[in-house]
Amino acid sequence: MLTNSEDVGMISILKIATARLTSADYDTLKSAQARCLARGRSAMLVDLSAVRRVARSGLAALVEFQSEAPQGLAVGFFGARDRVEQDIARCALASLLTLFKSRKEALVAPTFRSRQLAGVKAVILVAGASSRMAPLSVQTPKPLLDFLGRPVLDHVMRHLAGFGIRDFILNPGHLAPQFHAHVRSSPLRSVQFLNEGVWRDGAWQAAPLGSASTLRHLHHNHSAFDQDFLVFCGDAVTDIDVAALLEQHRASGADVTIAAQKVPPDQVQKYGIIDADRAGRICRFVEKPNPAQAPSRLASSGIYVMSPRALAHVAPHPDQNIAKDLLPRLLATGAHLQVYDAPFSWVDMGCPKDYFAGVSRGLRGLIPGVMPLGHLVRRHVWAADGAEVSPRAVIVGPAFIGADAVIEAGAKLEGPVVVGSGARVCGRSLVRRSVISAQTRVGAGTWVDDMIVAPDWALDHRFADSRVQPLTPLEGIGAEVPDSAGTLVALPFTDQKIGGAAR
Repeated sequence: MLTNSEDVGMISILKIATARLTSADYDTLKSAQARCLARGRSAMLVDLSAVRRVARSGLAALVEFQSEAPQGLAVGFFGARDRVEQDIARCALASLLTLFKSRKEALVAPTFRSRQLAGVKAVILVAGASSRMAPLSVQTPKPLLDFLGRPVLDHVMRHLAGFGIRDFILNPGHLAPQFHAHVRSSPLRSVQFLNEGVWRDGAWQAAPLGSASTLRHLHHNHSAFDQDFLVFCGDAVTDIDVAALLEQHRASGADVTIAAQKVPPDQVQKYGIIDADRAGRICRFVEKPNPAQAPSRLASSGIYVMSPRALAHVAPHPDQNIAKDLLPRLLATGAHLQVYDAPFSWVDMGCPKDYFAGVSRGLRGLIPGVMPLGHLVRRHVWAADGAEVSPRAVIVGPAFIGADAVIEAGAKLEGPVVVGSGARVCGRSLVRRSVISAQTRVGAGTWVDDMIVAPDWALDHRFADSRVQPLTPLEGIGAEVPDSAGTLVALPFTDQKIGGAAR
């Protein structure tokens, strides 16, 4: 018999109450399976912790129950006591069972993890112009910047999809048509758009609402949220356990849960710092404090779980921000704000210096779940489809060569290096600790050290922390584009200067 059942996303978790499992329990399991399917669930986990003995007929019932599961329904078992586990191990049929030590182990297994959060919506904020990332973000929105073969946004969505999340809402503003084009090229995604801007005289004009105002508009104008939902930024790569984050949020009854990252003491002045009590309830926020006066080292990552009731506190006018407006107002009204501070990797790419640091970490394998898109062609050297790497080129990894890029004979690369898609590094050139943007040509004899370069600008990434820099082209760098005859030519340079105002 079954004592209880619960649902975790698309997973039904059933607990068997019988002390001795026999073939008589088969019909009970099949009835529970029918109820699971009727509720639209796609996976079942059976808790065996109450079972003290397993008869051979009971083990055969478990095997038959799993093997006869309808196509598309995943089945597993967990929590068997030591004696029960020994009974199972002595039987030749044991290898046919999907058996886990614990509920936690079962839920993190790929088959079940990918079903945990089905039905949960994720808002990914992408509207801003990201002027701190200029000049990289001038012609490409920061969430669509390439990160080892995929846009940053794709890394975010792929991570969320790994937990079963299929419903995404984006709010494109800056260069919005690029988001539409990108999503159209990825038909497996279920994406809705709240476009923040207008078409005027044939051109798109961005008009971002503000992050909190975006959420209010979605809720009050489109009834987008009927349960707790996630909010992520589209410009940060993370491996956060989203299921654990949501589970803690629901258990605490919080209006908002904020995922926080512990930062080094000398970096607290760069972030909004959270002051929380021992139970994790947030007492106050301190924006960019002096290190000596910081109440903690917990920095908000911009990852949230929110209850729809929290949005009643967003002021009904534009330019309302989550961190600056909504969260302080919630605290002032006595709402429950909770911190989630379990360890997780978080790569925030606010400026070109951060971008290069993130790329370097990814190339070194220091970002869990992130690998360059392509195949290894040499030790610590990845190449995407269509890339051409001469065997007479010298490459000291780590390095990533983008799709259709060319590394000619006699060229030398010393990592960490990224060569963007369609770019070319000519012979007798040297590229060290640098990023070569897509469709960029590094001419013969050119040296590129500690730079991010494009055809018409170059900057030293070591100092590109949003301060104003003169952006002049680097001699020997041009554009790699096909002319009308199909051959590749270098285009002339264009001088420009772009400021680094805060986002």
